[in-house]
Amino acid sequence: MKKTTMLRKALKEPHVLVVPAAHDCLSARIIEAVGFKAVLLASSMTGDAQFGLPSIGLTTATEIVNLAGYIANSIEIPLIVEAEDGFGGALAAYRSTQSFIMAGVSGIVISDRKHLMHARDPHNLVEVLPRAEYLGKMGAIIEARNKLDKEFIIISRIDAGAIIGDDEAIARAKACAKLGVDIIQPQTPPPLAQFPEKDKVGLCALFKAMGAPEVMIWGMGPHGFTAKDCEEIGAKMWVPRYSPRSAVVDALFGVYQRLYDTGDYTPERNARAMENSRRLKGNDFWLELENKYVP
Repeated sequence: MKKTTMLRKALKEPHVLVVPAAHDCLSARIIEAVGFKAVLLASSMTGDAQFGLPSIGLTTATEIVNLAGYIANSIEIPLIVEAEDGFGGALAAYRSTQSFIMAGVSGIVISDRKHLMHARDPHNLVEVLPRAEYLGKMGAIIEARNKLDKEFIIISRIDAGAIIGDDEAIARAKACAKLGVDIIQPQTPPPLAQFPEKDKVGLCALFKAMGAPEVMIWGMGPHGFTAKDCEEIGAKMWVPRYSPRSAVVDALFGVYQRLYDTGDYTPERNARAMENSRRLKGNDFWLELENKYVP
């Protein structure tokens, strides 16, 4: 079964599809080994993890497509990629979509925001695209999808609500649904004080009620929101707001600091890591191949 077909099948199941975020092949393979049915390549994690750059729109389409291809081919479950604004205008977004499909990706997230974020405040959303420009871009992306793989998932991330208002966000969502977008992701950026948690939950329910194909929840709802909470408001897909990058950074600092201070790793931690490595799919395949063909 194609991975794009696998993803569509997973979205039709009665429970919400939980899609953890990864930043490389190893984290994606761990997500698969634990038992999740899909992985998200998060733009907020890839910049510093892969290229040593902050998440302010500095990565290129070629860099993300290449990385996505490596990850998609290292796992047997679908990969969804945050493709920012499609890496340019409508024509560039068309080509980016083709590239992601050919790389083995199963879906992409396209935002209506402009990449005008500043290094001094990378979380501050400065501006969104005009509605006509965004819809033109989404139309080009959907045409590219339909020519190569109609099962490929298109997710529309709509940030306009935070800048222009909920009415504009809903208008964009309706138009995207009419074009053929598969999932609507209403998004409200910081500062959170301007967007009461109850209003964000209500907005998600409103998107569902007004006929959006599905609703993806990410960074929405109160802290402590669970998959069950997302299910109750009608979401079919959820990316937990907690970033595993924090855990990775903390763990690596601990390992390297101990090595620097003592000249040795913690034996217990190393043994646990070796045991977890055995859970990753693929290692046994290469061992069998070596035994079969290498004298």
